[in-house]
Amino acid sequence: MRNICLSIFLIISCFLQAQTSTATQTNIKEDNAKDKRRFKGMVIAGFNVAQVDGDRMGGYYKFGFNGGVGAFAMIKKKFSISAELLYNMKGARSQLSTSRVSSRIIQLDYAEAPIMFNYHDKKLAIFGLGFSFGGLIRQKQLTFDAFGNETGQLKLPNGSFISNENYVAGYKKYDFQFIGHVTFIIKKIIGIQGRFGYSIAPIGVGMADGNLKNSKQWNNVLSLRTMYIF
Repeated sequence: MRNICLSIFLIISCFLQAQTSTATQTNIKEDNAKDKRRFKGMVIAGFNVAQVDGDRMGGYYKFGFNGGVGAFAMIKKKFSISAELLYNMKGARSQLSTSRVSSRIIQLDYAEAPIMFNYHDKKLAIFGLGFSFGGLIRQKQLTFDAFGNETGQLKLPNGSFISNENYVAGYKKYDFQFIGHVTFIIKKIIGIQGRFGYSIAPIGVGMADGNLKNSKQWNNVLSLRTMYIF
């Protein structure tokens, strides 16, 4: 009886081991098949810390959403081209009001389409460089006096004032940026990405000094994003 039970146990053990081995081999084949796919989609969500260079408000104090969808197209084993469609919130924010200038928030939201050339190091990360074209879909400025009360106009260093509407009207309807990124991949499907973007051409003439010719401005953005790759 003991021999019969032992035999049954050995048969069951061998069967389970075979099933586990088959499942493991299947998973490996599926993973390899995924790795060899030419196209890979991605869903992206994260945030920006941004400033506008040339607006006399230094520091990455403006927070905003950065997210959308995209895809990788593998062109060789370690190289790819990626394209994205994003909602990207940029702008600037000052920390304090003073007697000379107003505290303010500049909101510049773009529908953006980055194109990137990427190098894939499977043991480390993905490195990419590229460009993006963004269309301005929302522009807004909020200003506050030294007591934190919202006002409808910006006080300039020379003591004059300009309305918020006239200030943001100086921004162009597009932003062409240079972009670089490093993306760390977790279990082949999750990416943690750090990205830097900077305007190639001025985005406008925001009238920081009351002089249109001497107040060119550029978007300057740092991003931290999470990507789901499928």
